[in-house]
Amino acid sequence: MLWIQIIICIALVIAVSSKLSQSADMVAEKSGLGRNWVGAILLAGSTSLPELATGISAVNYLDAPDLAAGAIFGSCLFNLTILAILDIITGGGPLFQQAQISHGLAAGLGSLMLGVAATGIFLAGKGLDQMVGWVGIPSIVLIVLYLISARLIAKFEMRRRNQVLEQEGEVYQYGHIKPRTAYLIFALSSLAIVILGVWLAWLGDRVVEATGLGESFVGSLLLAITTSLPEVAAGIAAVRLNAVDLAISNVFGSNIFNIAILGVYDILYIKGDLWTKIGSIHIFSAIITMMMTSLAIVGLIYRATRPSRLYLTYDVLGIIVLYIGGMYILYLG
Repeated sequence: MLWIQIIICIALVIAVSSKLSQSADMVAEKSGLGRNWVGAILLAGSTSLPELATGISAVNYLDAPDLAAGAIFGSCLFNLTILAILDIITGGGPLFQQAQISHGLAAGLGSLMLGVAATGIFLAGKGLDQMVGWVGIPSIVLIVLYLISARLIAKFEMRRRNQVLEQEGEVYQYGHIKPRTAYLIFALSSLAIVILGVWLAWLGDRVVEATGLGESFVGSLLLAITTSLPEVAAGIAAVRLNAVDLAISNVFGSNIFNIAILGVYDILYIKGDLWTKIGSIHIFSAIITMMMTSLAIVGLIYRATRPSRLYLTYDVLGIIVLYIGGMYILYLG
């Protein structure tokens, strides 16, 4: 019965994600904010809310901050692997060749936030008091950085869009759809994907109970994959809509949102310093994620072609190798 529920839930996630990506593309056009901002902030927020819901449950009801953090870092790792999946299914050349170089802004901001989180875990492990009231300083910094990131990406996207309009003019793909309709479809699709994502994460928890694997590994792999499925489905749907920038910005934006979630966990956690409850193994997860992000930035700038004997570019292949190697080390740890 459990596996039947999982199959039904996955099928619904795929169906709703297709509508979510299309409506996000509509919102990007109607609002004038562009695919980069809508993908990195609105779409990423919608597809990442299951991580927030399951993490709050783990932190407050199970008193397992380490499991919640493992799911966050594991989700960030897996999200970057989505880029490899999209590169495999996309047509017309390598994924990064079809994307704007401006995605490097969101990727860089995500790496900065990962560095802050890793530093918070390291200093907590050394016994340094980082508390301001009941909240840790790293949490405050992460939330502030998220708000700054949203503003920076919006300002950059608006400036870039104005430059494009001066050169090419406006092209409307959804001119027959009213703005209010686009916003309503996006809101309803977001609500549906959040409900399905939470259900899928709950089903993933049931599977986790039967594995007997280590807590950090489970948090970084099984829970991460189940809560990241909306990002996978939304990304694939966006690529099929020929909205590559929407798909890529969703990946980098989801990682920014995920790391900021650690700050939300800390605000809601009143049983002590949350950062002291997070295992040092997650510093390694953060470092691997930063390395994978760096390879993605290299791919965006260098725009490599696929070697004749390989279907993947070397940067995407490197992302896959780092993910597999990182998960193996986490399993051993």
